[in-house]
Amino acid sequence: MSETANIGVSACLLGEKVFWDGSHKRECYPSDILANHIELFPVCPEVGSGMDVPREQLRQVNSAGGTHLIGRQSGTDWTTAMNAWADRIMPHLVNAPLDGFILRAQSPSCGLRGIPTYSPDHTSSRAGQGFFVRLLKKHIPLLPMETADRLRLPAIRRNFIRRVFVSHRWHTMLAKGENIGNLVDFHTRHKMLIRAHDLRGYRELGHLLGQATQSNTEGIFTEYATRLFKSMRLQATPKKNSDVLFHAMGFFKNQLDTGDKQELIRLITEYKNGTISLLTPVTILNHYARKYQKPYLTQQYYLNPSPTELQLLYLV
Repeated sequence: MSETANIGVSACLLGEKVFWDGSHKRECYPSDILANHIELFPVCPEVGSGMDVPREQLRQVNSAGGTHLIGRQSGTDWTTAMNAWADRIMPHLVNAPLDGFILRAQSPSCGLRGIPTYSPDHTSSRAGQGFFVRLLKKHIPLLPMETADRLRLPAIRRNFIRRVFVSHRWHTMLAKGENIGNLVDFHTRHKMLIRAHDLRGYRELGHLLGQATQSNTEGIFTEYATRLFKSMRLQATPKKNSDVLFHAMGFFKNQLDTGDKQELIRLITEYKNGTISLLTPVTILNHYARKYQKPYLTQQYYLNPSPTELQLLYLV
């Protein structure tokens, strides 16, 4: 198991000249920042399927046999070739294991949303996902995915990084075997993080674990992971984060004096109002957790992410 997270990336986003017209679509975030912290796996489904560079553009077309990937000018059907390539590469991506994927938007192969699929006569279309994205979801259904253009938005970027590192810790835990004790420890250390994204999901996961026993693990890990990553897709808004911060503050009700409490309330409120970064109240709570020896808090990934995750969340 790798010590760092693994992310697949559409190869054109890393500066490889594999775009249909022979150009690249290099993005600074994966190329200049993530590449220094995370293992990246460049993938170009179209070149991998045997297409030339440059090449004609593709489109998705519905037919009686399903969705096909068709050359716009020639009408060449690349469906079989891409499916065969996917069958070869997917085991490598599953076994890496991948913890996330950054995709090129508006691509008939890699687009995550809004990609047209045309009727056989090309007179109408419906929006959906690219051909390769659907194959990814079939083989790695819980894989965190995002398009590079949306990762320019700080909130979207932080959510993606959170999901990637949760996925990495999940895979690390699974590598030790499906042990209920390990799952309970995983859940305990992620409680505050899950609450910040989805309070309802947090409660459902707790209920699920309450029903689990070491002698009856069948389906528990799959069900837990499905619900966990559904929760993590939701944004941790300033309101949700503030609720979690105030919850953490409650652990110090007998230790902090009035002045310290008022100062912490002020910092949390300023964060909620958008005046300061989330890192500021998190840092103060971390200080108190260590000073007053609160092991539950010091073990929370929400307050104590790994150095790499911390840097990608707040410092770059």
